[in-house]
Amino acid sequence: MIFDEVFNDNAFHSDSPVFDDNAIHGDTPMMDSNIAKCEAPCIVSQVIADCHAMPIAVAISTCTSEESSASSKATVGQPAISITGKFRNIEHEYRVNSKVLGKGCHGSARACFKRATGQRYAAKTICKSDPAVKPGSIAREIVLLKEMKHQSIIQLVDVYEDAEYIHLVTNLCEGGELFDKIIEESSNQDNSSACFSEDEAAKVMYQVLTAVSYIHRQGVAHRDLKPENILLQSKDKDLPVKIIDFGLARKHDEDFEVPMTAIVGTPYYIAPEVLRKKYNKSCDLWSVGVIAYILICGYPPFNGGNNEETHRAILRGRYHFPSKEWKGVSNEARDFIRRLLQTDPRKRMTVGQALNHPWIVRHNNASVVMSDDVPDNIVVEGLRSPRKGSMLSGRVGRRNLRKAMFGI
Repeated sequence: MIFDEVFNDNAFHSDSPVFDDNAIHGDTPMMDSNIAKCEAPCIVSQVIADCHAMPIAVAISTCTSEESSASSKATVGQPAISITGKFRNIEHEYRVNSKVLGKGCHGSARACFKRATGQRYAAKTICKSDPAVKPGSIAREIVLLKEMKHQSIIQLVDVYEDAEYIHLVTNLCEGGELFDKIIEESSNQDNSSACFSEDEAAKVMYQVLTAVSYIHRQGVAHRDLKPENILLQSKDKDLPVKIIDFGLARKHDEDFEVPMTAIVGTPYYIAPEVLRKKYNKSCDLWSVGVIAYILICGYPPFNGGNNEETHRAILRGRYHFPSKEWKGVSNEARDFIRRLLQTDPRKRMTVGQALNHPWIVRHNNASVVMSDDVPDNIVVEGLRSPRKGSMLSGRVGRRNLRKAMFGI
């Protein structure tokens, strides 16, 4: 196969130690002590949350309205453990469909209807007795979701708990997973692109980046960004998206805390510094770069026969732009990906820089957005505020900022 470009920033040598034979330590003190651990010596690939590894997601819990009514009673002689501190039967206020909309590591989602209004929502049901479910992680996810108020992040409406299940009621996204849309576009014989067009991909990435920017401003690292955790709000052509699943997310202040050390994530999307057990919120930007790559060509930049091989490929940081799928892709799109897939997080774009990248700006019909993440030493003239936030006016001002930030 002929490649038109190959990248390797040599930030990690292939002969360096990659995997730790010791049990993985928990996160920093802010991380709940119930984070998944190995009971015996293990390798990294055994503890990564890889239930969404391409291409199959695995269900671990189910619950319909009928089941939720039955499960509201604790097993005789065994007091039920409460995560929220209050048992409530979801059936009293919602009618839960039996059809599963999606399945994940810690639960399955179904449509539900509020009895009082008939309005449709989604209910993510988590089985508390499943060994993979950690009460502390579920409690943390609920707290973080309650704090998230952004148009491109799933909105938590209510929480119900009974003896066996936790039910998270959120807005309903009827367009399905971005992952499924990628599969559909990749197999579309009439599609002139290998997967998404650049315009479609850039519009999706803009929404994801605005959500990530918001998440990071709340002091939170998502740590599991991937197409399976991005839902399409509807089947509209403009592809409105929402980020879901904060099961691995946690708060982290890199100015006052030591780096995070727990190895969590999904093999294809996990950042190299996470595998090295020393990272901050920048790990999410690596995942954004992987998603952008997949949107354009339909497959991940780092692959392997198993999780261990995939991790080694990520740590080496060597990837390709095969001519077959990438021959018509712009240099701007490649540059956007290149600046995110830096194995050294200090060289990686911040979320503000990514939002201001020419590829994102051009395809979203927007001027360069001034953000807290833009380097302070950049001086821009001609500032204006037409609606929300500050925009740069004039082609010269925008061009100067792009040149200062990206050299293009």
